[in-house]
This record gives sequence, C-alpha cells and structure tokens, in this order.
Amino acid sequence: MGKPTPKVEVMKYLKSRHYTDAKDFSGECESVVMIAKGQSVQGTCKYGTRVDYILSSSDSPYKFVSGSYLVLSSKGTSDHHIVKVDVVKVNSNPQENLTKKQRQPRQKVVRIKSSSSKCIWKTNTGDIDH
Repeated sequence: MGKPTPKVEVMKYLKSRHYTDAKDFSGECESVVMIAKGQSVQGTCKYGTRVDYILSSSDSPYKFVSGSYLVLSSKGTSDHHIVKVDVVKVNSNPQENLTKKQRQPRQKVVRIKSSSSKCIWKTNTGDIDH
C-alpha cells in the first residue's frame, strides 16, 4: 500500500474561495509530530503528511487566534494526530470590538476517577454568544 500521495485540488479550490487555513496561525510545534520532507507544517497522520485541516470562510464571525494552531500527537490512540486552534468571535462593527469589555474565561477543573491513571484536567471555558 505505502504512503499515499497528497491531493491538493480541494485545498486549491477552497483557497480560491478565500477560506483561511488555521495552519497560518501556528504556535509551537510538538517534537513528537514530524514534518514530512517538502512540507512546511506538521503532518497529521502516521506518514507525516497533512490530511486533517481546520478552515474558516472569509465571512465567518469567528477568527483564528494567532499562535494557537497546534498538532498534538495521538500515538497509540489513532492513526491521525489531533489538530487544534483557538477561535474568537469578532463583531461585525469594529467599534464594538474596541468598546466591549472582554470577559475573563471561567476556569473549570475536571477530576477523572474511572481511569487507571488518575489525572486532573484544567480547561478554560468561556461563553459563546449565539
């Protein structure tokens, strides 16, 4: 079977329709996740190629947070790595963005008891306006 050849037609089409690729907002790389030869971004599968994407349309009220894109290793759980990026809602009126007070996200601690390796997970939860 071997390493599949990446297909670029779909991404070229979406870029021509002005979709934004979250990889352009990358932060630090996780050293476990490799970058395949000839690519400028971490791979999202076992071959080191990028097959998982997060895209946003140009008219979306949500924008990617600079430096938040990350590919995390999922070794042992999946043949694809975890792709993550933070988003924020941007108001259509630029003046509202300046005058609206930013709320601090609430912190939530989740204790997992049913796992053989007990952990405490800390997450940031913020309200999403609909």
